[in-house]
Amino acid sequence: MIYDRLATAALFAGLFSAVFGSAAGEGQSAEDPLSGLARRGVSSARLNELYFGAPNGETCDCSLACEILATEFGKRQVSAFGQDAYDASLARFWSNLQAQTHPKCFFHPRDAEEVSVMILLSQATQCPFAVKGAGHAAFKGSSNSDGGITVEFSHMNQVVPSTDRKTVSIGPGNNWLNVYSTLEPHNLTVIGGRVSSVGVSGLLLGGGMSFFTGQHGWACDNIVNYEVVLASGDIVDVNVDSYPDLFWALRGGGGNFGIVTRFDVNAFELNGGVMWGGDIMYEFHGSKAAVAEASVRFATEGYSKDPKAHFISSFAYAQVYNMWVTDVMLDHAEPQPEGSHPAVFDDFFLENPVASTLKTNSLANLTIAIDATSPFGFRNSYWSLTTQMDVKLMEDILSIWEEEVDPVKNITAILPAISFQAITTSQLKSMTRNGGNALGIGGGDKPLLIYVVSMMWALDSDDELVLTAAHNIVTRSGALARERGLDSPYLCQYQDVYASYPENKKRLVEIAKKYDPTDVFQKLHPGYFKLNGAPAVW
Repeated sequence: MIYDRLATAALFAGLFSAVFGSAAGEGQSAEDPLSGLARRGVSSARLNELYFGAPNGETCDCSLACEILATEFGKRQVSAFGQDAYDASLARFWSNLQAQTHPKCFFHPRDAEEVSVMILLSQATQCPFAVKGAGHAAFKGSSNSDGGITVEFSHMNQVVPSTDRKTVSIGPGNNWLNVYSTLEPHNLTVIGGRVSSVGVSGLLLGGGMSFFTGQHGWACDNIVNYEVVLASGDIVDVNVDSYPDLFWALRGGGGNFGIVTRFDVNAFELNGGVMWGGDIMYEFHGSKAAVAEASVRFATEGYSKDPKAHFISSFAYAQVYNMWVTDVMLDHAEPQPEGSHPAVFDDFFLENPVASTLKTNSLANLTIAIDATSPFGFRNSYWSLTTQMDVKLMEDILSIWEEEVDPVKNITAILPAISFQAITTSQLKSMTRNGGNALGIGGGDKPLLIYVVSMMWALDSDDELVLTAAHNIVTRSGALARERGLDSPYLCQYQDVYASYPENKKRLVEIAKKYDPTDVFQKLHPGYFKLNGAPAVW
């Protein structure tokens, strides 16, 4: 059988190159998809189907790709429309904008070798694919392939501390609750997400702010090694020594270079998994000016005084109470005595709070509490922009937000919000470690403020109204920031993100061509932020 497979691989290496041609870069082997599949044990009968039905680059055969995956790996790993397992996979998407997208099949690999087979099959059939970690991305197509293959990493959810306790190996199918809960008995944690159901993959590949960003920098800057499946099907360990260019690109460059099947990240001890945090809430109109001022002051001074502290200032319309609210999330890496708070947060404590959940708690429980404010099963959209620090600009953007939200605030089950969080100069400095990252802002000498506009609503009939309001908020706010000379390149799924950083984009494109010369991850993997333009049309 082994000799048969080797002979088949040799045969198809010649035949397939005549149909598809060959284009291998320095970082990719010259092996074509069919011979690669043969070498990985895919039956010669199925390879015959692939060869004699070889697409011309304009057509695709996702049915054949899914059938071969089912033959090779069984129904426990591949599900199609009409099957219970398929419906269960759809239900695991956080946003209904994604859950209403229907792939030809879901594929649940168990290891990197099986991911390699999927990548080669995708190329052989020209079937597009998407990659789902925990499914918490908001917009359609971000991690679910309409009519293609959606790779769901539910079987790859290992969390394994190293023997020296300095790093943790994390599978791409984890959410942050599973990571934190697994590490808590070891008195360890990592730089990760603040919402329990958010997935590991999306956050680590996109940058990743955390409760501990003031101390340790962003999550992507705490990754020491990636296991990656390249477009060639090759499986490589990527770190600052082995592939320094690809290591740089993966730190903020998203899914443009390969599929990451393991993250090895820095670990540190955390008081038995216990810290201090929660939310304090106020009526919006009586608090917005004071909270805006406190936010900018803390962002420019507070983090340097106490790097263990962290904040997010949010403003929302609570439809169930017919009330505009201010919600300040405060967190600190050290537990606090009951009824007290770190002095660095004094400016956020105003008169007449509506409610407070601040207390010493476990890291896992803090993420669960945040997750409860954004349940599964609704339609969701996130928009963002970044500006320089300025209290007046923040107040004026809040006014724009209120003006645009007011006409839609009675839409069924809507929860509109805007949040502010800081990128401090210490965070920017940390982005230069180990050769820097691909985000394009590392090393800056001025702190920045990220604005995130979020919308949650129930009915697809309200999509246009809600998305138009969100678009107007971001467009008007960005124009105001530019008018005042306070703008900064900003990140949103509806924009060509990488074009905002032309030097970085040039380098990213060169690296992508080196490891993916046939543009597999641009053409067959539309997904999240891409090098060739904005991935979503609002």
